[in-house]
Amino acid sequence: MTCEQWNQQFSGWLDQDWANRIDLECPPAIRQHAENCPRCGPRLQAALLLVEGASLNRQPPIGLAERIAARLSTTIPRRTKLRPFWIGVPAAALLLIALGIGLLLPRLGPGSNETIVVRFELQAPEARDVAVVGNWNRWDPEAQKLEDPDGDGIWEIEIPLKRGEEHQYQFLIDGQNWIPDPEAPLKVEDGFGGVNSVLQI
Repeated sequence: MTCEQWNQQFSGWLDQDWANRIDLECPPAIRQHAENCPRCGPRLQAALLLVEGASLNRQPPIGLAERIAARLSTTIPRRTKLRPFWIGVPAAALLLIALGIGLLLPRLGPGSNETIVVRFELQAPEARDVAVVGNWNRWDPEAQKLEDPDGDGIWEIEIPLKRGEEHQYQFLIDGQNWIPDPEAPLKVEDGFGGVNSVLQI
């Protein structure tokens, strides 16, 4: 199984209805390929942590609550002048209103769902196939292919992306060679020994 075939099966497995699914077992073909592939293996491990989640459900140490309560009781002053609780009510109400407005304005304001058309270009005259693969298309090598209509070796595509988000991506040449965008100044490690290009719009 190639990485492209694996990615298609893996995406299909992730896209299923998990809320109504009883059997969470990963298909053997997906698991077998990931065990032998350094690029696909970490993606499967991350997905299994999200699906199974058992190892993340840890209980606090025994007696932790009592130790915290004992520490707090020794640090609180014995004589404190308490104000009536209603004095803080108007301030709390104003704070809640301000927080509510601050949370709603970005959602209700103009351009909250605005997208910008971004043009991606890559000079690769010897390439037979070029794709842009990023977090907006779930790193699917088949989702967005670049084209070279005039045969000048410059592959191009225009993609609408959401404003105000950070987009990470790479180019995939001939289904095998992953490279960051040579024209993008911002880059971060991708966790697999390479780097992702970063686009902020």
